[in-house]
Amino acid sequence: MDQQTFIIDCPFCKAKVAAIEKGSASRSDWCEGEPFGTKLIVGLCPKCGEPLAGRAYQFGFEGYQGDEKDKWSDVVRIYPNPPKTFLSHRIPRSATESLSDADRSLQANANIAACAMFGRALEAVCRDVLGTKVMLGAGVKMLKDQGIIDDRLYDWSQQLRAFRNLAAHPDEGSISRQDAEDLQSFVYAIIEYIYDLTDRYEEFKARIAKKT
Repeated sequence: MDQQTFIIDCPFCKAKVAAIEKGSASRSDWCEGEPFGTKLIVGLCPKCGEPLAGRAYQFGFEGYQGDEKDKWSDVVRIYPNPPKTFLSHRIPRSATESLSDADRSLQANANIAACAMFGRALEAVCRDVLGTKVMLGAGVKMLKDQGIIDDRLYDWSQQLRAFRNLAAHPDEGSISRQDAEDLQSFVYAIIEYIYDLTDRYEEFKARIAKKT
């Protein structure tokens, strides 16, 4: 019997692989009159042997619209190194959507597209925090000048800005996956500092004040 496989990004091999399927679970139902389906698949990387898990969503349903067949999205890895989640509800939707697109781009080895989305996410944060329509370069400088980010976060933002500009223009140059993953860590740290840690610190101060 032939082994079942599914295509997924292996973070250890840093490549798309045909993982050997070891099990799966799926669910189909209806929500507000529309069908939906989701599937979890687990398997092993054929190169390094590491266990991998991914999720796919159904977007085609046989018998629902004419002769359409069941169709599933590409499998997106959720283990190991699942997509980053933030605690704050203040993060603008445009930023979180850009980060999700960037993560999917990384898993597809589309490093230039990922960097463009990282820049878009940080620009959305600048506009949200500053309350004005500002471009990325001016925005991060204003964040630093107002004491919202420190010198190190500002330096990280400059690296991200440089790679975003490289991604936006057809000049010679390339962006490695390692560079893109480092930039991902930088933008996560900046957003976490501005939103999650600020919210948590304010909650901490309120709790201490209440005790005293």
